[in-house]
Amino acid sequence: MFKDYEDLVKQMEFEMQRCSAEAMRRFLEIPGGAREFWLPRTDVYETENDVVARIELAGIKKESLSVILSGDRRSLAIRGTRGECNIDKRKKIRYYQLEVYFGPFERIVTLPSDVSVDSENLCATYKDGFLIVTMPKSREAQTSRNIPIEEQDGEEFESTA
Repeated sequence: MFKDYEDLVKQMEFEMQRCSAEAMRRFLEIPGGAREFWLPRTDVYETENDVVARIELAGIKKESLSVILSGDRRSLAIRGTRGECNIDKRKKIRYYQLEVYFGPFERIVTLPSDVSVDSENLCATYKDGFLIVTMPKSREAQTSRNIPIEEQDGEEFESTA
């Protein structure tokens, strides 16, 4: 139950940030390429064997995408650019609704803290405007390790107190 509540709170926080960013963008009439307002929608879910991130990236060329797993395997960075070229070259007088973002983006996805992923066997596929990153669960159990404390004899280690 607590995990569901935590997920709900995270989703509410994301939606509030997205709504306020859109409102500010419209209020200030910031162009669509403004980096801080362009966050693709993302789903992260777990299957029996994998953790999967599904990112909505319609209109983005595969060559402009990069996916990076952090060294601690706790986050996934998705970067890319959606170009406005060849879409509609007509001169715009005024926007009445502006929801399709262009320009560079970066989305950092926090992975579940209670699941370890196998960083050697990740795969990413891009089809029909969706990037699917599949991260197999690590077979290694994340366990704590007891580190024995040895007594030091001699003057090799001196106290600075």
